[in-house]
Amino acid sequence: MTMMMEQMTVTVMMTNYKVIAAGQEPVKFNPGDFILVSTTGVLAKFIRFGQFVRYHGDMKPFAFWNHTAMIVDENGTIVEAVGRGVRYAHIDEYKDVEYYLVNTKLNKQSRDQAVTACKSFVKDKYGWLTIASITAELLTGIKLQFSLNNSMICSAVVSQSLWAGGIIFNRNPFQMMPADLASAFNVDTTKGNKVS
Repeated sequence: MTMMMEQMTVTVMMTNYKVIAAGQEPVKFNPGDFILVSTTGVLAKFIRFGQFVRYHGDMKPFAFWNHTAMIVDENGTIVEAVGRGVRYAHIDEYKDVEYYLVNTKLNKQSRDQAVTACKSFVKDKYGWLTIASITAELLTGIKLQFSLNNSMICSAVVSQSLWAGGIIFNRNPFQMMPADLASAFNVDTTKGNKVS
């Protein structure tokens, strides 16, 4: 982690995260933190398949995740992009599945900026065109980006919000997938480096 003028360049950030088992509730929520989830469903399987195609070697373990959402208050309210668009929800929607709660280690000002940015995306449409451009990249190897204004995928909502909070990633936040976030914050389920 390199710090310059309150910005963090993320290649691999040492991080703390907690594994929240199905049925377990976190004790505390910090606005500006985020969750990584592996869910079921057609879109979830499609995203995981795409990530397994895209990521090889050291990146392969991060392809486990297919969804992410940002915590925006201390009560567990989240902002997430789903097929119907970017919306507010509550973390309780994931109480029946295991998820990882990632501490971004941002200071209060940076957390506030990240949360404000995240809330600004609510009511945007889901980024189906972004998914299409990522698919084209997977199939051709050519980095293409096409999207519509006011449309985002789940990982773009989180990564763009974190960017507003001062975290600079080594890839375009709009094109990031859940695996990219997991990699940037070193959330590797195979290495057992969780912090309780």
